[in-house]
Order: sequence, then C-alpha cells, then structure tokens
Amino acid sequence: MKQLLWLFYIGLCSMVVFSCKQDVPGPIDNDGVAPGPVSNIRVKNLNGAAEITFDVPPAEDLLYIRAVYTTPKGEIRETKVSRFNNSLTVVGFGSTDPCQVSIYAVDKGENASEPVQVTVNPKTPIMKIVRDGITASEEFGGINVKFENKTEADLAIVVLANDSLGHFVPARTYNTKQKLGDFSVRDLKAEKARFGFFVRDRWGNLSDTLYLELKPLFETKFDFRKMRGLMLPTDAGLGYGGKIEPLFDGTNYGTAYEGFYHSNDAARMPQWLSFDMGITAKISRLVYYMRPGYFYDWHGPRDVEIWGTASTPAADGSFNNWVLLATHKQVKVSGLPNGQLSQTDIENGNAGESIAIPASAPRVRYIRFKTLRNWTDGTYVNFNEISVWGDPN
Repeated sequence: MKQLLWLFYIGLCSMVVFSCKQDVPGPIDNDGVAPGPVSNIRVKNLNGAAEITFDVPPAEDLLYIRAVYTTPKGEIRETKVSRFNNSLTVVGFGSTDPCQVSIYAVDKGENASEPVQVTVNPKTPIMKIVRDGITASEEFGGINVKFENKTEADLAIVVLANDSLGHFVPARTYNTKQKLGDFSVRDLKAEKARFGFFVRDRWGNLSDTLYLELKPLFETKFDFRKMRGLMLPTDAGLGYGGKIEPLFDGTNYGTAYEGFYHSNDAARMPQWLSFDMGITAKISRLVYYMRPGYFYDWHGPRDVEIWGTASTPAADGSFNNWVLLATHKQVKVSGLPNGQLSQTDIENGNAGESIAIPASAPRVRYIRFKTLRNWTDGTYVNFNEISVWGDPN
C-alpha cells in the first residue's frame, strides 16, 4: 500500500512539473526567422501627419507592420497596423520639419525585419492653422474668441491675460472638437489690456502666440436680492417641489434636489416664467444654470427666447409691450448622447449657459424666460439659477 502511495505521489509531482514547463510564456510559432521588409513605399504628407503606403512581404507568419520615429521634440513614437493593412499613418508632428521613419515587418514570433527608412515631410499642423484663423473682439465684461477647426481635431485654445499680480497667465482654456465655434472670457475690467492666444493639440504641440490689445465693455452683475418671480396668469405652474425663488438665491451649484425651478404637469411647450429684476437697465447677457446631475438632459431648457419690458406687465399675462431681446439654442459641445458628458460638457455646465443680448436692445426691468424646447422634447422645464449682467446707468 505504501509503495502504491509513493508511486502516486511521484506521478503527481511529474504532472505539476510538466504543467509548469507548459506554462512558460513565449512567442507562438517562433521559427527564429525574420520576415522580409516592406517594399514599394509611397508617402502622402498630411497636416501634422503622413500616410505611408507599402507592399507587405509574403511571409505566412507575418503578424503586423510597425513604424518607429522620433519627433522634432525628441519623443519616440510607434504606430502598428495588422498584416491585413497596406498603409499606416504617423501623427503628432508639431512642425513641417522632415522626419525619418523606420518601418519593420514583424512575425508571430516577434522577429522583426530589417528596417526600411523613409522620410516624411508633414504639412502645416492643424493647431497652427486654427491659431492663424483665430479672431477676438471686445464684448460686455470680457472678450469673445472665434475659431475654425475644419478637421474637428481635438484641440485646446488657451487665452492669456494678466492676473491680479500682473502675471501673464492662462485666463481660460477651451477644449474643443467643433468645426466652427466661439467662446468668451468673462469678468474682465473695462480697460485696455494685452491678451495672448495659442492652440495646443492632443500631443502637446503648441502654436505660436497671437497678441492683441482689447478693451472689454463695462458690465456689472445685477443684485439677485432685488429679483423676484411674478407668476403672471399665463406663466407655467410649479410642480415636483420646484419654486421660482431659488432662481434668484445666488446659488448656482446646489445639489440636484434643492433650490430649483420645475414646472408642473399642466405646462406645455412653449412655456415661460416672468420676473422683476428690481432695476431698469441695459442688459448685456443673461446666464442660466442647469440642474446639477442633469446637464444637457431631461427637462433642462434647450431652445429659449428672452423677452423684456420696461413697463409693468399686463395683468392678463399677455405679451403686450414685451420685446424679444434674444433667441438662443443651447449646444452640447461633445455631441454625446443624453446621459453622457465629456469633461468640457461638465465645465461648460458649471459655468452656466450665457445668452448675449444685443447692444441695440432697449432698457428693461421685467424679463420673461420662454422655453421652446427641452433636452428630451418633453413638456417640463427644470433648472437651477438665473443671473443677469448689464449696465444700470
């Protein structure tokens, strides 16, 4: 019996050893022979990139083609494509300087062919083209920056300005993939100042800096404590715990369950709410803040109109004596489906949705916020806060 147990133990150990030997990782089908190199290479130079086309070698165990190159910044990059592709694109060039690319054919055993050298001459990088097209103009309380990004590249547009200590530092960084767009830098003094503008791509390449002197127009934020809801006869009713007072409590970032406006079941689109600013003034912009947790979703206002009047609103809630000040469509920069947000979407949501009021608009005291459409094409309107800027003088 002991002899049988001893033989069983020896057999078990042999199986374990055999199993361990079988688990040693290593290339599959490694014959130790490298495939031949790629051939018939053609180069198509692109903006900040280059497409390289080639004929793959006839090796049966070929796995992929690899391109290795060093950018002018000294960064080593690598691009791989499977054996079923006959082209690859090398990217991330921040200049038009020529660059040498080494191309290898690699088999299943990770045996690499001799490199084939090819020189690429990238065209002007996209971030430089976008920077060259930037324009900036003065507006109430700040400056507005317009840009064109035809290829919808992933870019960051950086605006430089002097801080309170006189240091020339980023005042705003705007991340975008938009083909055409604009953004504002706000809360600036109404005095001539020097601004800088440059563009950074996703590889960290930087454009040259554009310098401009601009003088923002004067504006001030109106006192929210003087504002009050009116609840005129035709205004949307309130429901689901919503109130009109939280729109003017000065709190933009409360939780999703406190301090919000919410219309009721009887409301239909279009619908509106009315309020008294407590002051007759020239308005430069109105900003509304979406409800946290529901950015660009559910019942948030999407298409809106801003109406105003200097005279006491009609008691019947009609639009008599009201003037259309602005029409606005909210845009979700990322283009992601409802419920999905990019970091830029979150940043824009926290900053609030700014509606510019034309300088030709009359002085008003009473505002009517009219929603034409929400983010789910439903019948409710729900958001957190309203702020108004302008010149009371």
